[in-house]
Amino acid sequence: MSRIGNKIKEERTKKGLTPKQLGKKCGVTESFILEVESGKKIINERLIGQISKALGVNLEENITLEPDKGEIVETQKIKKAEVPVVKRETVEPLEQWDFALANIIKKIPIYDVQMEKVKGHKSFPIIERKVEGFNPDKLVYIELADQSMTGFRMQKGDRVLVFLNNQWADNGFYLLEADGVRMIRKLKRAEGNKLQLVSNIHEPKAVTKELKEIKILGRCIRIEIDLVKE
Repeated sequence: MSRIGNKIKEERTKKGLTPKQLGKKCGVTESFILEVESGKKIINERLIGQISKALGVNLEENITLEPDKGEIVETQKIKKAEVPVVKRETVEPLEQWDFALANIIKKIPIYDVQMEKVKGHKSFPIIERKVEGFNPDKLVYIELADQSMTGFRMQKGDRVLVFLNNQWADNGFYLLEADGVRMIRKLKRAEGNKLQLVSNIHEPKAVTKELKEIKILGRCIRIEIDLVKE
């Protein structure tokens, strides 16, 4: 059990609150409180402040950073044995860290154009529950796989930020699916209930299809490029 978790359980018990009641006061679940108290989850300063307010105490006031006696004895033994210093390996972030940061940082996945493989992530701050002004759960990056849009300054390997929805407007750029293949194209209204799917390598080239033959997946917001391609 962590020091902060032990302190939370101690103060909660003094107040006569159940984990469920404390969780309700703080806007989290009962299981979350139990995992924090057991040391399975790490919480950030904001949540510590919320729990402190709910319990009416300063949880950090009596928490010290002094090592346990066992740790001191072990350190002394190492010094006596003159063990050479070993370079500390890079530590991967714990899953609990991601959970604690979930409300302030959003990791946007980078997909291939068919959305079958995640090629990486980019992190963005969440401001007023949005990223770049959009619902963060509806944003993805698409990495361009070919040169079919070079006339629109979109090169192979560039990343397009896409807001996933099925709405469209004339002369916009969209992630769509046609004939079972996903692609990014400019959409232009044609006669009747038809649309033109415009690509551009050396000059614009349009393929006309019925609207019902096209599945609109998302609207392209912006493109990001690397000045040096690998």
